[in-house]
Amino acid sequence: MSENLKELYQIQKILKDSGYNDTSRISREIQEYCNKKAISPTLVLKRIQTGEPWDYIRGESEFYGNKFLLNRKTLIPRPETEQMVDIAISFLEENPDYKDVIDVGTGSGCIIISLAKILKDKKGINFYGIDIDNEALGVARKNAVLHKVNEKVVFLKGNLLKHIVLQDGTLIIANLPYIPKKIYKNLDKSVLNFEPKRALLGGKDGLKYYKKLISQVKKAHKNDISLLIEIEPSTLENLRMVLDNYEVYVIKDYRGLNRFVLVNLTS
Repeated sequence: MSENLKELYQIQKILKDSGYNDTSRISREIQEYCNKKAISPTLVLKRIQTGEPWDYIRGESEFYGNKFLLNRKTLIPRPETEQMVDIAISFLEENPDYKDVIDVGTGSGCIIISLAKILKDKKGINFYGIDIDNEALGVARKNAVLHKVNEKVVFLKGNLLKHIVLQDGTLIIANLPYIPKKIYKNLDKSVLNFEPKRALLGGKDGLKYYKKLISQVKKAHKNDISLLIEIEPSTLENLRMVLDNYEVYVIKDYRGLNRFVLVNLTS
C-alpha cells in the first residue's frame, strides 16, 4: 500500500471517529489543502479532533453548488438554507413588481450572492446585504468579487433594518439567529465552541431578532413588503402569534420540518 493511500485511510478513520459522514470527499480535500499549504495532515486532524469544523480550518464552504469564503465571524452555511434561494427565485418570478431584495444578517453573503448570480440577466432588481459585523461584511464583499457580482450587490452595515428606507415591492430575506436558549445549550460542541454565538442564539424563545425585524417592517408603512425567514421549527406557533393579523405561508425543508415562513407585511 502506498504511503499516500495509507495516509488517506488514516484521515478517513479520524474523520469518521469525529462524526463526519462524507469522509472520502473531505479526506481528499484535506490532502489537497495540506499539499497546497505544505503542511502535515496531522496538524489539520488535531484541530478536527478538538471539534473544529473542517470548513473553518480551510476558510471556505459550499453553498448552492459554489464555494464561499468564511471565517469565525460568519456562520457555516447549512444545506437546508439553500432552499431559501429557490423560494426567493420562485417568488420573484411570480411577483415581477418586486425590485428590491434585501438579505438581513447576510453573514458570508451566500444567499444574496447566489440570488444575484442566478438572476444576473434579470433587469431592474436591486440586491442588498446587511450585517452588523464589519468582519462579516468584509467576507461577504470578497465573496461578491469571487462570484463576479460585486457590481450587483450592495453591502451595508446596519442593525437589521434600522436607518434603511424601504421601498414598495421589497422582498426581505432573513436567516437571523433563531435558536432558543434551551436548545442552544445542547448543540454539538463543534457548534458551541467554534461557531459565532451571536449568529445562532435567538434569545429565550428564538424569536428575539425576528420580532424586532417584523416591528421595523411594520413601521415602514409600505406596500408589497414580503418577508422570507428561516426558523427553528419548534418556534412556529409563537411566530404565528407575532404575525396574528397576517397570512403566513409555511414551507417545509427537505426533511419535512417547518423551516421557512413567507409573509406579506403590507400595511
